[in-house]
Amino acid sequence: MMKRLIILVPFLSFLVVFTYGQTEKWSLEKCVEYALENSLTIESGKLAIKDADLVSNSAWQERLPSINGSSGYNLSFGRRIDPSTNDFINQRFGNQTISVSGGVVLFNGGRVNNQIKQSKLQSEAARMDLEQMENDISLEVAQTYLNILFSKENAANARNSLALTQNQLDQIERLIAAGSRPRNAALELVAQVAAGEQALIMAENDAIIGLLTLRQLLQLDPTTDFEIETPEVVLPSDYDMASLNSEDVYASAESNQPSIKAGDLRARSAEIGVALAKTNHYPSLSIGGSLGSNFSSVAARQGEITGGMVVDQPGVFINGEPVMFGFFQPTFTTDKISYGDQLNENFGYGVGVQLDVPIFNQGRNKVARQQAELNVRRVQVDNLNIKNNLRSTIERSVADAKAAKLQYDAALRTLEASRASYGDTQKRYDLGVSNSFELTTAINNRDQAEVDLLIAKYDFIFKLKVIDFYQGKAISLN
Repeated sequence: MMKRLIILVPFLSFLVVFTYGQTEKWSLEKCVEYALENSLTIESGKLAIKDADLVSNSAWQERLPSINGSSGYNLSFGRRIDPSTNDFINQRFGNQTISVSGGVVLFNGGRVNNQIKQSKLQSEAARMDLEQMENDISLEVAQTYLNILFSKENAANARNSLALTQNQLDQIERLIAAGSRPRNAALELVAQVAAGEQALIMAENDAIIGLLTLRQLLQLDPTTDFEIETPEVVLPSDYDMASLNSEDVYASAESNQPSIKAGDLRARSAEIGVALAKTNHYPSLSIGGSLGSNFSSVAARQGEITGGMVVDQPGVFINGEPVMFGFFQPTFTTDKISYGDQLNENFGYGVGVQLDVPIFNQGRNKVARQQAELNVRRVQVDNLNIKNNLRSTIERSVADAKAAKLQYDAALRTLEASRASYGDTQKRYDLGVSNSFELTTAINNRDQAEVDLLIAKYDFIFKLKVIDFYQGKAISLN
């Protein structure tokens, strides 16, 4: 049987080393830090903050004037109006228009100011949401880390217990070989060694599964070597469980939990939303202006006189007869007007003021205001639910912590009694007044008490970490 133990334990150790390799051991603080840097949930929260910041920046820029430029080029065929002369022409030509316009709101019932205030609150609420995500992930990592430590310590106890049982089996086999004990005296211990081997395998496997769970939580690459530190975990001595009060913990949590702060910020944002909806009932005043010019491909101006002719035209009637007058009609050359000259000569601008007064819009503004008021109440109800759930969770956590302390104390007393019982049974077995069944029963009771104490210890530690979490304390094993 000892040969089986010698082969089994190194194999399990090799399996762990083969799975994770030789690597730097990660502390709880490093695991939490890595999780916060690589969590997709955290990345989503950061994107929400960026989006809220963009909305806030956009709201602030609503105070600035809007300026827009435009230009278009058109080809015209047939009888059309030349925009440079406003004359009808019957030929193909191209024309371009260029304009710049701008405007600024002088008054709109305080809408812009309220939008800026609301967007700032929403941006801050997004930051509180991210902080809450970080806290939740930190707590989840700590719980997984403690589970691994429990599995490792449980495996160490199982290994020690198996070694002790194997030693007892070797001893009884020597007595059997010497003829001091009957051959069936070792059967119970053989079964006990087999059970111990199973317990060791399960404990080692729990440690491996725990590391895999933590690896997935940290989103580590499967090829990354990974192992955690195994610090000495001791129960804190500065906790006065008798005076631990859920109301005190809740008062602390209400002032520092990001989810509560985020809810309060959203409540203030919802109230500003009502003020925003009311601005739809107010008139708005804005001022604007524009400037522009145009170009035509057929635009031309009169050039030098190249000649002329006398043209007869009826003037007046004398004695009922028309009297013709002649006048000289010169002929000219035409020069194309350059692009720059046209833009300069056709340049124009204007300014204006606009007043918009809401009179009737099918009740949309009234509905929008009523919806904003309903949203205020909805947010208040949500916040009340968050606070009620927090209070309920804290009350349960405090009760669990106190129960865990009592459970630990009871498990400690049980272990002391089971160890004493095992020692007494071992002595009586060595003297031959106790059988192997009684010895294995004492071993089982002792081993189970060891496991129960470990479970109670780590359960109590985690319950205390939950209390620390709600009080805003950093999660640490120190």
